[in-house]
Amino acid sequence: MVKRVRKASLWSLLFGVLLSLPAAVMGQALPAPNRFVSFLDVRCYQIPNQPPLGVPLHLDHLNPVFRQQGVPPEDVVLGPPQDLCVPVQKNANVAPPDVLPFIQFVDWKCYGISGPSIDLPLHLDHLNPVISGMFGPYDDVIVREPQQLCVPVVKNGNFPPDAVRHLVESLDVKCYRVDARQQVFGDITLKHLNPLFATLPSETATFIGPTASQLCVPVAKNGRIPPPDVLPIIQYSDVLCYQMKGLPLNWQLRLTHLNPVLIAMGLPDENVDVTETDKLCVPVAKNGNFPPATTGTPVSTATP
Repeated sequence: MVKRVRKASLWSLLFGVLLSLPAAVMGQALPAPNRFVSFLDVRCYQIPNQPPLGVPLHLDHLNPVFRQQGVPPEDVVLGPPQDLCVPVQKNANVAPPDVLPFIQFVDWKCYGISGPSIDLPLHLDHLNPVISGMFGPYDDVIVREPQQLCVPVVKNGNFPPDAVRHLVESLDVKCYRVDARQQVFGDITLKHLNPLFATLPSETATFIGPTASQLCVPVAKNGRIPPPDVLPIIQYSDVLCYQMKGLPLNWQLRLTHLNPVLIAMGLPDENVDVTETDKLCVPVAKNGNFPPATTGTPVSTATP
């Protein structure tokens, strides 16, 4: 009888410990694409005085609209790191509990790249109500030449839980210059979401326009397509970027690559100085192709 009581007590203790663990540690369920992408807001800071990386990469588009438009793959060489983009909350628009564990670990290190202009007209719908309330629900742009490739990193060894890492490690975006029509103006309140910056106070930053400056779209590197459970989310992770003025961060950080392609290349950690506020990137849908409400089956990634 005593042994049975002790065994029952041990099971009760183990069950209590499991219940106390964060959901992401036990296996955080992936959010629906529309819920994740609608809160994909990142604030970018300059990381100056870095040497070119000089790494060649082959990039394939993942978003259905770019694939349907026949935008071809492209070979690029990574230049110097230019920006560190980190997740933020806009005004009082709080990410829900199923989304926040993933969004808070979306950190991008953006390298300069170059290539020909694709001259692609697009209709963009804002997915987050804060920006649509400020500037209107949509913008029409022409996509020009590529300027940056932004790849996932972790800051100062603060790795996400495995279930979260499974998504964010494959989230690479290629940023193109755009000619936009929508005029931008005004102030916005930004709050950092990444745990490393959790103690930083909210801040009012200012759009310095006059229009959007970049569109960043999801890509795969060197033929590595994201796993099928996260691909439906990543395919729709498009953000439109606006120039912004705000307080500098003025932190020194160690950045570690998360993407398996760059890890396999043996790219080392890099120490960077994170300085001036650069831009704010916000989620959009292209040509009426909105992120689905369920993960479902990913759109085909066969070569167009």
